[in-house]
Amino acid sequence: MAPNPKYEGIIIIGTPRSGTTLLRRILNAHPNIACPGETNLFSACARFLHSESIAENVDIGVLSGLGYAGFSENDILQNLREFAFNFHREHARKQGKPRWAEKTAFDSFHLDAIERLCGEQSYFLCVQRHGLDVACSLQELCDKNGGYLSELHQYIKRYPRPLEAFSHIWVDLTEAIHHFVKRNPKNALLIRYEDLTAEPLATMQTIAEFIGEDWEPQWLDSALQKPDNLGLGDWKTYGKSQVDTTSVGRWQHLSKATISMLGKICNPTLKICGYPLVDIIDERSSEEANRRYELGLMINAMREAS
Repeated sequence: MAPNPKYEGIIIIGTPRSGTTLLRRILNAHPNIACPGETNLFSACARFLHSESIAENVDIGVLSGLGYAGFSENDILQNLREFAFNFHREHARKQGKPRWAEKTAFDSFHLDAIERLCGEQSYFLCVQRHGLDVACSLQELCDKNGGYLSELHQYIKRYPRPLEAFSHIWVDLTEAIHHFVKRNPKNALLIRYEDLTAEPLATMQTIAEFIGEDWEPQWLDSALQKPDNLGLGDWKTYGKSQVDTTSVGRWQHLSKATISMLGKICNPTLKICGYPLVDIIDERSSEEANRRYELGLMINAMREAS
């Protein structure tokens, strides 16, 4: 099946830490597709389109500003789209490949603007991963980075426990992605990270058929063999030479209390995504919690004395 010429690009969308870098590297192994490391192009374009309202609901932003100068919204979007697309066209040309793909994990925070910009000109491969695994992986990322990028920090300010904040991020972005796929059934495909890692060949064959390409097993075998075209993205994929499931279910090492807390946030969305619900336990009373805390102090004191 030939690709639909209406959809020029291939854009990978997913909550950060949902496996988008893995898919990017596999897709880049295709002889017809060039997918660089994270360019942040479409996130930047989304910020370019951001606007605010002042008194009397007057809109302050690029679209309204250029509108007064005689430029239509369609003209502005077309010029901005060509600006972003041309970088990818040039990169693909340098790689000797006819098609381009884009992956920047934080694009998912700007999905509405990206849809507005190029929702009718691109295929979208939307990656879904278990919410508690995403929360654990986001915490690992932030611990290594020593801070929170602005999109994450907005949630940290509302939910001071990081895993709680990351779970809310997963809920909001995942539900937005599901709505996006429903709105765009012809050019948006939902993929589960768990399927990509457990059955990579079958999953890539499904993806290739959707975007109008063939898929050969040897391309999957070569995807992680050499660290070419590194770019920005998840460092963990560069430590692996093949696709595996070792990162699936990592949330199960959390305490029952923490799992229960996160389950209260994630369970409704886990159900939508087709994952089993996680167990919820009864909350301890503050009196019981205080007793357990005091007991812990006593045990530690006894250990130090012995």
